[in-house]
Amino acid sequence: MLRILSCVFIPILLIGAASAQTDATPASLERFQAYDPESTQVINFEAWSEILNDIVLRVPASRRQAARGRPQQTGTAIYRGNTSRYRYEGNRVIYHLIDDGYEGAIRDFRIAMEDLPNRIDFASLSSDQQLAYWFNLHNAALIEQVMGRYPESRINRTRALGSSESVFEAKILNVAGVPLSLDDIRLRIVYPQWDDPRVIYGFHNGSIGGPNIRREAFRGTQVWSQLDSNATDFVNSLRGVELSDNDLRVSQIYAEARPLFPDFETDLHAHLTRFANDNTARQLEGNRPIATDVVEWHIADMTNGVIGCTGSGSPLEISGTSNPNVVNLSSMNCNIVPQTGLVLLQYVFEERLRLIRENALGTVNTVDIETPSEQPIINMTPSFGGNREETPEG
Repeated sequence: MLRILSCVFIPILLIGAASAQTDATPASLERFQAYDPESTQVINFEAWSEILNDIVLRVPASRRQAARGRPQQTGTAIYRGNTSRYRYEGNRVIYHLIDDGYEGAIRDFRIAMEDLPNRIDFASLSSDQQLAYWFNLHNAALIEQVMGRYPESRINRTRALGSSESVFEAKILNVAGVPLSLDDIRLRIVYPQWDDPRVIYGFHNGSIGGPNIRREAFRGTQVWSQLDSNATDFVNSLRGVELSDNDLRVSQIYAEARPLFPDFETDLHAHLTRFANDNTARQLEGNRPIATDVVEWHIADMTNGVIGCTGSGSPLEISGTSNPNVVNLSSMNCNIVPQTGLVLLQYVFEERLRLIRENALGTVNTVDIETPSEQPIINMTPSFGGNREETPEG
């Protein structure tokens, strides 16, 4: 459910077993290499799950049909939204609705995550717990940076707050005394230490063209099933894999992760085949040469950086249904959902109606998966205050 909230909550990060305090120190990434394979400690990321559940709109899985032309709007010749062929793929962050309460909660969560290795022996965590930690820290920091610069339309043009450097290259974090960039976490900590291409799909890069931002935190006890889910979504989307006349075109993120594919084309082809559905598998046949040139940097928001009421056109209406339970998009205040956002919402609603008619909602087309409850932990999750104003389910 996509919710618009005005409340404030403070996330609290706890560990499921007592841990010794350690001194913050080495200015080297080697500090983060050690782990305990026998550890039963569990990090509670519930605060981050609560935030994501409220700020992320879940878009149905790709049908591998490229969006073509300019979206149709009535009453205006001006359209300032995303016109790319991938514009109906990938989950979105509702940046235009994030208020001060959420900004503060996201900032507090990021600060608590940065401070965690100062408060516990990071090496006493298992490899899976550490992996979930890096995913959640990276994604929270990226969303916080985009919030501070919003409205933006392309993430590859976004500069880090207070810096002229790219949001990916600037040292925006300090973990246990080690200044870190988002590139450091992804390319110099996680990719070298986890020799499994699935780790690619844990990093939200802020764009439609990247792996999905989930509506839940990564959790150490379920991190690999969550990565499988994200991998399946991405590989079977056009932003992940496309065909041209001569080449198998894939996302540029695979070129960045080349060290995870020692025999690049052979290993990447096998990886893609592992997660391909029947439609994608047919397109992978033939061993075409691979070109890592699928690029989509438009920001993963609802409005392509357009906020407020612009243009003279009236809001779009959903068509083709008389179901009284379906929300009429034309009744929405355009300050809440600008017309550029209504274009996406119309698509999401129509896709969900199609899935319901085909009795497919919640099966192969559902990205998020149900998972068993985690190990017993000390669980002090934040509570909400105030009232929630609800909008269509995300």
